[in-house]
Amino acid sequence: MRLKHVLILAFILLSSVPMLLSLQYLNSFTASQYERQTEEQLSALSLIAKKRIESVLDRVKDNIALITSRTQMRISLDQWNNARDVKARNKVHKIINDAKVGLTKLHSISIYDNKGVLVTATADTPNGHQINIPVDKILPSIKLLKRNDQLLMLGIDRLLLNNKVIGYVKVALFADFIVELVNDRTGLGVTGEWLVAQRHDSGDALFVAPLKYDHDAAFKRRVSKEKIDIPITQALLGNERIMRHAPDYAGNLVIASTRYLSELDWGLVVKIEEDEVSQLMNKTKTVIYVSEVIIIIMAVLMGVGVSFYISNPLEKLASHTNKVAQGQFEQYPRSQTWKEVRDLTEHFNYMISSMKELNENLNAKVAERTKELADLNLQLTELSTRDPLTGLHNRRFLSEKLSEEVSRAKRYSSPLTLVILDVDHFKQVNDTWGHDVGDQALKIISSHLSSVIRESDVLARYGGEEFCILLPATEEEQARKFLDRIRMDIEYLKIGSGEKCFSVTCSFGIAKLDDDDTESSLTKKADLALYQAKSDGRNCIRCYSIDDIGGA
Repeated sequence: MRLKHVLILAFILLSSVPMLLSLQYLNSFTASQYERQTEEQLSALSLIAKKRIESVLDRVKDNIALITSRTQMRISLDQWNNARDVKARNKVHKIINDAKVGLTKLHSISIYDNKGVLVTATADTPNGHQINIPVDKILPSIKLLKRNDQLLMLGIDRLLLNNKVIGYVKVALFADFIVELVNDRTGLGVTGEWLVAQRHDSGDALFVAPLKYDHDAAFKRRVSKEKIDIPITQALLGNERIMRHAPDYAGNLVIASTRYLSELDWGLVVKIEEDEVSQLMNKTKTVIYVSEVIIIIMAVLMGVGVSFYISNPLEKLASHTNKVAQGQFEQYPRSQTWKEVRDLTEHFNYMISSMKELNENLNAKVAERTKELADLNLQLTELSTRDPLTGLHNRRFLSEKLSEEVSRAKRYSSPLTLVILDVDHFKQVNDTWGHDVGDQALKIISSHLSSVIRESDVLARYGGEEFCILLPATEEEQARKFLDRIRMDIEYLKIGSGEKCFSVTCSFGIAKLDDDDTESSLTKKADLALYQAKSDGRNCIRCYSIDDIGGA
């Protein structure tokens, strides 16, 4: 009897080898999956952060474009350049102060003459009172700087009149979103961290935001460009990749995802220390190893106390683990032998069910994260082409559609008309009734315009109180009749309620596409026609004409 028990025990120990191998494979597979999941999470987070920064960059460009598009400001600045007319400078100052009202996160707007000397500003201007003229060769430019413990994003561009540089505009906006980004470490564990750096004049990586382990690092701490194995250096080299076993700025080995923002020449890194990832994987391995030891001990004890007749089911049970290791989570058939074997089979099937559920949950989580990323990308695309106040398309979207429609109209020799309309005396509305009522007026006008245009027409908010309508396959006279009805409708719209109830009027500028027109020249013609409508007393429609307007 003793020999039989020894043989059974030896058989059980030998049959446990496949189980050990399969569980060892499960350990390796689990560790690999966790590391891959960590890398995918870092990559997804860094991509979202890059899109967020690019969205802010687009808003900065839109703000600069809103200012540079003001024709009267450029005309007044040209008068200042030619005659140093104080009235012209005062008019420039008034216009940029009016423009400041509609811009959020704005620190200051500064206007410089054609020699780079400051003409006027809405507030204390960063970086002195003069622009280095050679910078004109690299305009437009956007950079980050620190001033009085505040992070500012500085955008600079030319001011043109009749294709001649008449000056420069500098727009400074608060860049607190950078600090918010690096302080938000959601999903990054204990050691996770965001790094944002721009290229120093020496070519080194200069951090522009506080670091987790160096709160005074902003615009002080640098990483040498020679240290190409460090993630932030790789990011500034334009390499967007996942880095493993890479040293960070503090010398700790990390897993990192690098991103490069080419327009800003910034590097963006999100990273987590490998020690933290290893500790989490080791905890999982420990649980599995303990489970292995318990299973083996139970098998040995049961083998000593049971008869030879249950050894065959046990062998089949052990061989079934190989299928589980290969991802086949079929239930083991219920044994009809002794109660101990039936219980063991049930426990084994429970383990298979748990592993199958774990695998399904992991796949579901990956699918859920993939869908979330797709939804976020869709939202970012929509936000980048919509005006947040009125819900209309913004200037960026209009520029793309205008390019498409001009090409289509020239290809098929079909008419195309561009309209720019402006709310008359809108500043008085804001000054008299308040900006909330002014915003309400813009929304009501936007809603009315949306309800009357055709499906093929394109409606966009062009500036603070300016709107633009692109009318494909429409002759100039058709557009005039259509816009005259709109003009009268707007005049009868009621804004506000009670004692604050009033109405507004709009001026319209119309330009038709000629054979030699480009998107820029067509827009300029509509802008000049609008200026003529303003000069003729407002609440009227003017079509661009070389004889009437001058064809500037």
